[in-house]
Amino acid sequence: MKSGVVRVVGVVAVAAFVLVLVGCGGSGTPDTEGQTLAQAQQTLRDAGVPDGNITVTGESGDPNELIVCDHDPDGVAPSQPVTLEVAQNCQQEDDSDRKRKKRKRR
Repeated sequence: MKSGVVRVVGVVAVAAFVLVLVGCGGSGTPDTEGQTLAQAQQTLRDAGVPDGNITVTGESGDPNELIVCDHDPDGVAPSQPVTLEVAQNCQQEDDSDRKRKKRKRR
């Protein structure tokens, strides 16, 4: 009888751990670079980021026309603040330049 209880408790503990991992999303907030500001804000809200944790910098204008050029930091928990840098047109950088700049900022 005792081993059955221990087994059930172990299964419940493992199931709870898996649910926590799934609930956290594993890798954090989705990358929104290249989306319009309106799309990015909705994507982040859908991922559980509160509106108060989303800061927008850069140009101002119609959220359906502004493009997210940079999403920083990448892949954080939904409870962490994120900054979206927006513009009408994003300057194209190759990925190595973008990664190098992000490493320097941290």
